[in-house]
Amino acid sequence: MATTLNGSGVSPGTGYAVAHLLVGSIPEPPKGAVHDGDAEAEKARVQAALEEVAADLEARGERAGGEAAEVLSAQAMMARDPGLADGVGELVDAGVSGDRAVYEAFGAYRDLLAAAGGYLGERVADLDDIRDRAVARLTGAPMPGVPVDAAEPYILVARDLAPADTALLDRNLVAAFVTEDGGPTSHTAILARAMGVPAVVGCAGATALVQGTLLLVDGATGEVVIEPEPAAAQAAVATA
Repeated sequence: MATTLNGSGVSPGTGYAVAHLLVGSIPEPPKGAVHDGDAEAEKARVQAALEEVAADLEARGERAGGEAAEVLSAQAMMARDPGLADGVGELVDAGVSGDRAVYEAFGAYRDLLAAAGGYLGERVADLDDIRDRAVARLTGAPMPGVPVDAAEPYILVARDLAPADTALLDRNLVAAFVTEDGGPTSHTAILARAMGVPAVVGCAGATALVQGTLLLVDGATGEVVIEPEPAAAQAAVATA
């Protein structure tokens, strides 16, 4: 008998395909990490990394167009936020390495957004994505993102999805989105609706799914059926 997970349906439609789990994240820079003593050079290095992140987000927005461009432009503004830059600068002046300073300063602001809840709380994923991209540039770690190289349709399953990745996914291959976090006003939800991709967010247990598991996703009801009966799943897609 098929098992069903439940979340919030935020983009209507039905998707039936194998699950592709997005795993991995940028490692947290070591606590107590310090720079070589040249605070001004370290701050310049951080500023350059954040500007590169902002420019990349804007370029992705231009490629995606439409509502995605607006979302990514707003995220680029976050990367250039002077308050965040000041927070990073204060830590660097105290001797903290640039990557650790970004992690801590963004973490403090993240906590404020999370505590606010609602719309602001759902911007946490956007801030985390900027932080991870900046830290990757500063440390040489692989850039976070959606490493999907698929020839067949798939359902993308993740803790959350960053706008920078969601906006450029191939609509012909992505059958649906399922995230464990997020809500109706998250950027995953907004972009899924703009792309016409069925999506379920706030789906507890989603990240525990096994890679390659067949899923039937109902973006209206919020149901995610694990290993559904094939004929019934195909009928559900055909009548959606």
